[in-house]
Amino acid sequence: MPELIVKYPDRAPDHFPLGRLRITIGRSARNDLCIPDPFASRVHAEVRREGDGYLLQDLGSANGTLYNGATVEGAIQLTAGGRIQIGETEIIFDDGTFNSGMGATMITDNTGSLPEATIALKSGDRTTSGLLEAIEGAWTQPEEAVSTTTVTPKAKQADLLALISKVGITLLSSDTLNETLEQIVQLVFESVPADRCLIMMRDEGSEDLRVAVARLRDRVGEVGEIRVSRNVLDEVVIRGNSVLTSDAQHDPRFASGTVVLQGVRSVLAVPLGVAEKVFGIIYADSPIAEGRFTQDHLKVLTTLASVAAIRVENARLVEARLERERLERELALASEIQQRFQPAAPPHVTGYELQGISFPCYEIGGDYYDFIEREDGRLVIALGDVSGKGTAAALLMSSLHAAIHAQSASHDTLSATISAVNRYLADNIPANRFVTLFYAELDPESGTLSFLNAGHNPPLIVHSAGTVEQLASGGLPLGIKRDAEYREGRTQLQHGDVLVIYSDGVTEAVSPTGEEFGATRLYEVVSRNIEASAAGIRDRIESSLTKFAQGTSAADDITLVIVKRQT
Repeated sequence: MPELIVKYPDRAPDHFPLGRLRITIGRSARNDLCIPDPFASRVHAEVRREGDGYLLQDLGSANGTLYNGATVEGAIQLTAGGRIQIGETEIIFDDGTFNSGMGATMITDNTGSLPEATIALKSGDRTTSGLLEAIEGAWTQPEEAVSTTTVTPKAKQADLLALISKVGITLLSSDTLNETLEQIVQLVFESVPADRCLIMMRDEGSEDLRVAVARLRDRVGEVGEIRVSRNVLDEVVIRGNSVLTSDAQHDPRFASGTVVLQGVRSVLAVPLGVAEKVFGIIYADSPIAEGRFTQDHLKVLTTLASVAAIRVENARLVEARLERERLERELALASEIQQRFQPAAPPHVTGYELQGISFPCYEIGGDYYDFIEREDGRLVIALGDVSGKGTAAALLMSSLHAAIHAQSASHDTLSATISAVNRYLADNIPANRFVTLFYAELDPESGTLSFLNAGHNPPLIVHSAGTVEQLASGGLPLGIKRDAEYREGRTQLQHGDVLVIYSDGVTEAVSPTGEEFGATRLYEVVSRNIEASAAGIRDRIESSLTKFAQGTSAADDITLVIVKRQT
């Protein structure tokens, strides 16, 4: 996989894989790649995948970005071994073909051989998961007579070893957890005279047991309802003990309505687990007259479970890993699709500086921002926030993106555009979801800003004269009321004025004491830095949020759009 190699003067380099569509680089910990360089801006540059290649773009940093010694202007194609300079930090782009160790020579001393190492393992340090103990106990403990044939301890040992071998070989052919459990049930029928067998499993992170497999010996007909005594489950799963009862109808430990109703006579139940971790139970029973199961059968089933548990645990771990990898791939794809919805770069508008940035609190988020250039020269600026977080919010955000792009080109007024978007969302999103949106059109020539605020945090215009204006005109959030009415507002961006549009993740960021950052602090930050560039104001806001939070994790997505009319 292509990667960025971050070089340091005093320690080994870091390798950062380029697994995402867009990678932001800067001094802030909110970036995908954080570099502790005092000369780097908090949000400094971005590496973006385009087709089979990667582009480098400066994000309005204070000190600029160099690539192979030249200043980065616009988007520059990265090549193998290309050197990115941010402040005093050098970052090398490796597309998988660049050898960062070229020219290095390794010298080894072959004058002597490596000494042998002997490790002594005390018997108390070995673990057997109960398997060897089960084997040993099967042929050293006294047995009940089950037939007139004399069975020697050596013969019993051979039978158990043969069983272990068969279990191991049989389960090796199983690919999935379900196949493994099916094979175990078949081995149970081959090993003990049970008429019914079921395996119950406990899902990861849950205390509840569920029936994973239930079978009849002849596999003919329906298994029907199998009720397992709660006493049996507690004895096996909670206490980790095996259970044998030759006459369940009269056994005071397990006699219950469940057992009596089902006519169960003989019961075998053993824990399925590794070491102290019990994650399941193998249960077998028979309605035949008492005495069907013996101590020998219990030991055989315990041995079978000890061997099978290792394979079951491995199958569980493999399936959990495969499921986790599948979800990670889907999440990465969803994140990439969402990042493609964001503008690749702010448009170049004569007389204005524009910046936009979004930091999701999870892998994917519900915030949306956009710049849409219209044919008549006007610029649409939008920032929306879907209620909730995570995957559901991200899906709704994609619907919002599509609706705005479709409707903005179809209507002449802001109110008509947003009314159409609202009707679409009201008809298609769940009743407990809604979207807040700030939508504006800027006439760059005159500085006139027409806007509509649908329940969103009022953006701020900090005027160069020192006053502040909040843009609150609009109506209800989108998706709540299909026939809601929306009204436009109008204002003017003078030279030197700064428009700040933000999601509630900015003003609702909290300190360790639970205090919110608030709109007043946001205004103060912008007012103190009104002479800075749009990128500079963005970085000052992010820096103030980080200092205020003091390490408190963000509970919501943070999105900012800055528009500054140059003096």
